[in-house]
Amino acid sequence: MSIAALNICNGATFSKTSKFESNLNIVLNNLVKNMNSSSNGFNTSAAGQSPNRAYGLLQCREDTTGAECYSCSQEAIINIREDCGNSIGARAWYEKCFIRYENYTFSGNLDILPKTFNNFWNATDPAVFSKAVKGLFRNLTNEAYESANRYSSGKTMDSSAQKIFGLVQCWRDITSLEDCTACLSVAIQQLLLVTADGTQLGGVCFTGSCVARYETYQFFNPSPAAPPPKLQLPSPTSSKKSANKVPIVLGIVGGFLVMLLLSMFAIRRKLKSLILRKENRHMETGSLITQDEQIVFNLEKIRAATNNFHEDNKLGEGGFGPVYKGTMPDGKQIAVKKLSAQSQRGKEEFLNEVKLVAKIQQRNLVNILGCCAEGSEPLLIYEFLANKSLDQILFNPQRSKELEWQRRLNIIRGIARGLLYLHEDSQPHIIHRDIKASNILLDEKMEPKISDFGLTRLFGQDESLVNTRIAGTFGYMAPEYAMHGKLSTKADVYGFGVVLLEIVCGIKNTDVKLLPEYQSLLEL
Repeated sequence: MSIAALNICNGATFSKTSKFESNLNIVLNNLVKNMNSSSNGFNTSAAGQSPNRAYGLLQCREDTTGAECYSCSQEAIINIREDCGNSIGARAWYEKCFIRYENYTFSGNLDILPKTFNNFWNATDPAVFSKAVKGLFRNLTNEAYESANRYSSGKTMDSSAQKIFGLVQCWRDITSLEDCTACLSVAIQQLLLVTADGTQLGGVCFTGSCVARYETYQFFNPSPAAPPPKLQLPSPTSSKKSANKVPIVLGIVGGFLVMLLLSMFAIRRKLKSLILRKENRHMETGSLITQDEQIVFNLEKIRAATNNFHEDNKLGEGGFGPVYKGTMPDGKQIAVKKLSAQSQRGKEEFLNEVKLVAKIQQRNLVNILGCCAEGSEPLLIYEFLANKSLDQILFNPQRSKELEWQRRLNIIRGIARGLLYLHEDSQPHIIHRDIKASNILLDEKMEPKISDFGLTRLFGQDESLVNTRIAGTFGYMAPEYAMHGKLSTKADVYGFGVVLLEIVCGIKNTDVKLLPEYQSLLEL
């Protein structure tokens, strides 16, 4: 199957001779410049200042040689400018490379919008061919998850001696195993959909973050090294035991959900009016802020509190950067998040938005104490919560015992109260966009607090549906948002529903260490 170039051009355009165009030319030139000597076939670039700043990404297929990568990159850059003209954003897929540019930062954000090609010729024995294709993809994805470069290629043979070759790869900016897993899952599902459940003789599915392909001929260069070890899956015996437990778990879930719904009706539709902070007054920079004080911290004081962001103080790392524990001179503990991938916002806009969000006070929302915009990486300062995030307890075989049923119910109620406040009672209203267990923090009393407002979308009271760039975590995103970018408060409700199931079942929504039929909680 021959794969032609596929371009997607953004409808918005820039004017000729604009600053954005000159920045874009610099970005595209930088992307391809070192590809002939690069060994990893991946490059990102950015140029200019907001609002005319341009961003670009170039990814070659992992098996390509330096010369092949360079040649594909040159062709891609020439064609994307010819085909997309003055578009402020564009993507182009080729057989051996992918290129994208935008007027906003996107590197590291999962993009799962699928584009497919397929061979319309059917296999001689569709049933055995389809079974072999699915088995090949299971092996390839397990190998890719264990591989440092998130790539795997290989071959198999069905019972009629038909050879089948396959390849999967996540782009190098997708560093999270969870995101790579989600992307390949979507790509393979879409590929099987367009190839009549894998009965056609070949096909490929591209997304903005990964690729999955199979053919009846070898279309990739052989790997120079042995493939990484396969993921050790549970034994068939343990799988059967797990399968026998599923009906019991689902029965418990049903009863628990009824109890939960009755409890939800008891939650008041309106919370007490928010006590607004008094007008910020100037004070000595760097002190801990209170509701009466300004919210801007001094960078040197934050460095001192975190021991210059020492690794020992690192609490974890999210999609927008690492989080560090800090201790202020008065002994108060704080959590400091480095925003390593700030978007187009300028310093003033960043500060204004933080001031706005910092006014939002509710017991089930993590308090944003303030920010610092002095360095190259903006900082957000939060209250410190001793029990960290829900996922670290819920999915830990030992610590999950601390979450008896009443405590789990209280956590669910608390999350619901926090979302209700964001959606209906805060001014402005807020859609969180990334409700998941790792974004639910727990205080010393196991009281839940919704955290990580890095993906929040502010919306007015008269807006029920908005179009936006897709951001969030696959598996927790509502289908209409993940596929079409249609965003409403229902997106948060969907994510809440997934978290609710995780709390009740004690099982992660997606877990590649399980057998394929048990990897998705929503499909049990």
